[in-house]
Amino acid sequence: MRRKLLLACAAVVLALVVSRPARATEVGYNRTFGLGFELGDPSGIVGKYWVGNANALDFGIGFWGYDVGYCNYGCNAGYQNYSFHIDYLWQSNLVKGTVQLDWHIGVGGRAIVWDAGNNTTHAAIGARMPLGLDLMFQRPSFVEIFFELAPALYIPAGLTFEPALGVRFYF
Repeated sequence: MRRKLLLACAAVVLALVVSRPARATEVGYNRTFGLGFELGDPSGIVGKYWVGNANALDFGIGFWGYDVGYCNYGCNAGYQNYSFHIDYLWQSNLVKGTVQLDWHIGVGGRAIVWDAGNNTTHAAIGARMPLGLDLMFQRPSFVEIFFELAPALYIPAGLTFEPALGVRFYF
C-alpha cells in the first residue's frame, strides 16, 4: 500500500513538472525592459518594454550620414541625419527549448530628419509595420537577438523597407 501511494505521489509530481510551461528565457517574463543596438536602415540604439505576456513597445533612435565636418566657418561634424521610432508589437512563440524563437508583427511610426545640404533640413513622418524574428536563450537568459523588416510609408518621401539586425540586453 505504501509503495502504491509513493508511486502515485511521484506520478502526480512528475505530471505537474512535465505539464508546467517551459520558460527557456527570462526575457519578457522576469525581465521586461531591454536596451541594445541595431544595424540596419538606420542603425541605432533600441529598447523594448514588455507590457504583457505577448505584447511589447519597441522604440529606438537611429543615426546615419556621419559628416567629418569642415572648419572654415565653424565645425559641424557629427551625425546629420537621425530618426525616432516607436512600435506596438504582438509576439508569439514558434520554438521553445534551450532556445526560444518567437515571431512578431507590429504597428507604429517613425519620424526622420535629414540634412539636405545648403543649411536645409528636411523631415518626414511615416507609418511602419515591422515583421520579425526574436531569438532568446536559456543561458544567458537576458539576451535577445532579433531580425526585422519593416515596410514604412513616409509623407512626403514614399514607401521604403527598413531591415534591422540587433541585440538587446534585459534588466
